[in-house]
Amino acid sequence: MADRIPWQIEGDYIEVCSCDYGCPCNFNGFPSKGVCEAIVAFEIEKGSHGDTDLAGAKVFSAVKWPSAIHEGNGTLALFVDEKTSQEQRDALVRILTAQDGGLPWEIFAATVTDFKGPFFVPVTFESNGTKTKASVKGAEAELTPHTNPVTGTEHEVHTVLPDGFVWTDGLAAVAKKNVVNVEGISFDWTGQNAYFAKFNWSNAEAHEGARTKFGS
Repeated sequence: MADRIPWQIEGDYIEVCSCDYGCPCNFNGFPSKGVCEAIVAFEIEKGSHGDTDLAGAKVFSAVKWPSAIHEGNGTLALFVDEKTSQEQRDALVRILTAQDGGLPWEIFAATVTDFKGPFFVPVTFESNGTKTKASVKGAEAELTPHTNPVTGTEHEVHTVLPDGFVWTDGLAAVAKKNVVNVEGISFDWTGQNAYFAKFNWSNAEAHEGARTKFGS
């Protein structure tokens, strides 16, 4: 992909899904409920696509796969905050649909057969670690920390994936809310798995090892 536009973004990220705590998809590829249904959302702290500054942009997606993610046939509805400029929208769409390559979207895009959007609507993302909230009209995610069942004290729980291509250090949490009813995608996995993480994604060659590892 010699003519791809270079990009790099970093910021705060959440995923809330149908899996049990920890999400075995992160370890051996197979969801605990047989299907994978999730909200993935993030806010860019800093980054760019070519000459376009992407700082402050917010993205929200609702996605479902009928089995393990790597087996494909996914359906994804993509929402980009309406406050973004046209240049930012164009850049984000290129990144999120893997037109310019780069992880993790190069891998995710290959697993989606029904892409809905992008829709430019109000997106909220209130970053607060394992208490982060994100939403669009018709879909909402809210995290809450794991707690000691006896004392109620909050636990700080990390999942560390040194070779992770989405995140390398995820703060494990509980989905206080994981409710979706948008664009024909409907589910409620409140009470299931959630993660908050810092992300750093790009289409730099440094990510080639992970791309090869996951068969892309």
